[in-house]
Amino acid sequence: MKSAKLFGLGIMTWTLAVAPTAFGEDPTETKTPPKDTAAKIYVRVATTLGDMTIELNREKAPGTVANFLAYVDAGFYAGTMFHRIISDFMVQGGGMTPDYTPKETREKIQNEADNGLKNTYGTIAMARTGDPHSATSQFFINVKDNSFLDHRSKSGRSWGYCVFAKVIGGTETLEAIRNTPVHSEPRADASKPAAADTPVVINKVTRVDPSTIADLVAASEAAAAAAAKAELDAASKADQHMASAFEEGKGFVGGRGCDVSKGVKTASGLWYVDTIVGEGDIPAPTAKVTVHYTGWLTNGTMFDSSVERGQPATFGLNQVIAGWTEGVGGMKVGGKRFLVIPPAIAYGKRGRPPKIPANSVLVFEVELLGING
Repeated sequence: MKSAKLFGLGIMTWTLAVAPTAFGEDPTETKTPPKDTAAKIYVRVATTLGDMTIELNREKAPGTVANFLAYVDAGFYAGTMFHRIISDFMVQGGGMTPDYTPKETREKIQNEADNGLKNTYGTIAMARTGDPHSATSQFFINVKDNSFLDHRSKSGRSWGYCVFAKVIGGTETLEAIRNTPVHSEPRADASKPAAADTPVVINKVTRVDPSTIADLVAASEAAAAAAAKAELDAASKADQHMASAFEEGKGFVGGRGCDVSKGVKTASGLWYVDTIVGEGDIPAPTAKVTVHYTGWLTNGTMFDSSVERGQPATFGLNQVIAGWTEGVGGMKVGGKRFLVIPPAIAYGKRGRPPKIPANSVLVFEVELLGING
């Protein structure tokens, strides 16, 4: 048996198996795998606590959905359990029987977490080890928004966990699983109680003809359309807010006696204006530099200052936010410059609590004192 950590919270994957189990027929179920290429496919997960209807997003995660359906069509999930239940995180299953016997799986699959789908409540993602491309049969259902599991980059932990489906019916079953009493069991989770007192078993997972669940499909499509509109509206508001904050930042610089008409905006969105053009060298992108600086939010709130501390700062230009790398990297020794940096090349959505809120436009005054190598 092998276990791995999901950002410090153990999501376990296994590589052994048992044979599938046969069950009675359901007239709403698709008895043979369809040959269509529909973007959305539907399955029913029947558990000992009730059923859930799942929408698989083949358009966004084609390889992951194909892998999941191969397990579904083989009857693999019948008799497995939700072996790891953490009520403020997720519920995980799809690989172990109620006595914690792991089932033999298919080959590992490629991680498709870069598909734009997010780990929000009710979405389903593949469990894996620390290797981004190690998912097999196990999946988890998010029971809260878990943005820290989302894809950020194609390296290490930043790869994220691939969302490929969502619950569109039977959320009461999901909540029943989420709230089932649990106890400590290392084979479920090494750090916290996660094993159900009474095992929550998956009786079967079967394909469903979408025409038999038209109301659920229609509701899912309407919800998706509403979510897309809300996202566009939020993005528009965010763009307006950033544009306003950016102008506020330039106004702050102008209020300190600078001629903002001489400012320059670069392709990255950085804006700068020189108050003193230095006469020394320009640092290389990886050079260590020594500077004096002060940083403000656009409303004039100071959040950091080497000037106030009376001690210049030395750092590698490739070890700071991208706005600094670009802005300071274009200066000459002896120069002074104001920078107005948009969040995309500053601290972004995360900010730097408690002093820098998420999505903050930042203003810096920087004096380049020297290049140290």
